[in-house]
Amino acid sequence: MKKHKFGSTTIEHHADGSATIEHNHEDGEGMGVKHAVMGLDELHDSLEDHLRDPEEIEEALEKKGIDPEKVEEAISPGIHEKMEELLED
Repeated sequence: MKKHKFGSTTIEHHADGSATIEHNHEDGEGMGVKHAVMGLDELHDSLEDHLRDPEEIEEALEKKGIDPEKVEEAISPGIHEKMEELLED
């Protein structure tokens, strides 16, 4: 998978059901990607092309000696406890 340097994505929804997607590049204006999509399949493809695979991110953290679960907990406190509760039901 390509490693893009996109920092955020904006999706503008239109009345006809289409959308305009803009992937904003970390290196600034003029480096981003903006295009229209007509449906969910195209939207998913665009997001998949511009996001990193979660497993790839986990591997990169582990190579740096960082526990991915600690990162998840720092971003979303209680996430692992909540997931355990959901799985019990």
